[in-house]
Amino acid sequence: MLASSANACGFHNYTPQPTLVDRLLASDEIVLARNASNNPFRYEAYEALEGNLGSPELPFLVDSTTRHRFAIDANSAVLFARDGAYGPWQRLAYVDAALAPVLMAIMAKLPVWESGDTLDRVRFFATLLAHPDERIHKIALRELDQADYGVLRSLDLAIDPVRLMSQFNAFNESEFRAIRILLLGLSDDAQLRKRLEAGVDSNVEYEGVFLGAYATAMIELVGPEAVGLIASRYLTNPEVSLLARELLIEAMALHGATDDSALESSVLQAINSTLWLEPRLAGAAARQFGARANWSLQPVLQTLLAEGTVLGTQDRQDVAQYVAYAHDAEAKR
Repeated sequence: MLASSANACGFHNYTPQPTLVDRLLASDEIVLARNASNNPFRYEAYEALEGNLGSPELPFLVDSTTRHRFAIDANSAVLFARDGAYGPWQRLAYVDAALAPVLMAIMAKLPVWESGDTLDRVRFFATLLAHPDERIHKIALRELDQADYGVLRSLDLAIDPVRLMSQFNAFNESEFRAIRILLLGLSDDAQLRKRLEAGVDSNVEYEGVFLGAYATAMIELVGPEAVGLIASRYLTNPEVSLLARELLIEAMALHGATDDSALESSVLQAINSTLWLEPRLAGAAARQFGARANWSLQPVLQTLLAEGTVLGTQDRQDVAQYVAYAHDAEAKR
């Protein structure tokens, strides 16, 4: 079966975590709460942003840090949400003067985003990437992590490589690493080339979860030269695992149909040359280019299939399916 279309960091060995918006969209009741007037350790909802306020019992204790925050900021609150009238409550965020206007703007846009307008959603959070509040910056990072890569590279993003690198290797920041890598590739900062190359090299060796992001960013930053380097150094190297090579092919597929004709041409040339030398990668190429409805590999894949050089039942099925879809797409032109 051909792979499904990938998100910005949704490489097939990496899945972005649910975002604040995901959790809000999945909730029927959304409330703001502070500590109760008669018990500073108990939360009491005072405003419903979605659903009815009623008398929801929030099964959380107000910790000492939050009590202190409430004491010095009478307008602050904690955001809670749950799915259905009996679902478990989730604490989502501490809402202060910085986050409150962002939250209200998100709530106003939820109906539009629920209808499937993902482009509006991505554009909204792209404007928050440079927000000075680190929490809002990270909310934006999580949302951009889910965006289609083609959309991500089309946005007018205010990318600050120094800020992205400041917490890059922090143990508790690993969930942001993939999108940070992609944004570094989009930064046009040539000084990052060695870092991205090293990232590809180390992740190839261990089939690292960030290999796809590093390769995609490296190709974005360096261009056709990076495509040739990745193809010659890794794709035909028998010491590199098939999984790692498929992740590299996936990164190339993301760049295989762009508005950069030189980059697109280099990708197709590299993959075609690789497949003649290493037909074991035919299934990987079919899956990754097919997932993006890029049928430019049809001639080489059809030939390899006819010659019987595509081994493995699943790979043969995927290549045959790719070729069939390619013929259908050509017939509809």
